[in-house]
Amino acid sequence: MVRVYFNPDYTLDFPLTGDEVRIENLQHVADVEVNDLREAFELCQNTDQPWTDRTEVTPNNAVAEGTRSVAPGDVFELEGEWYLVGPADFQRI
Repeated sequence: MVRVYFNPDYTLDFPLTGDEVRIENLQHVADVEVNDLREAFELCQNTDQPWTDRTEVTPNNAVAEGTRSVAPGDVFELEGEWYLVGPADFQRI
């Protein structure tokens, strides 16, 4: 399972590296029933339906009615390891 976190500290004007991510500031928004970061990222994109409506996703109440897609700067947790979502890959933090 991949746990999905929004990162309120990340902006395009102030992108973060893995060393700068403050885990305590992350907002847990959902769990995704997959064991692959890329697959979790793809499932967490709004397309023809909100990603929070997908069967593989268990959203928190705060985002259950829909929210933005997962984007660079957000964070995944998989098997106790944390990963910063980048523009083309995932950086272990």
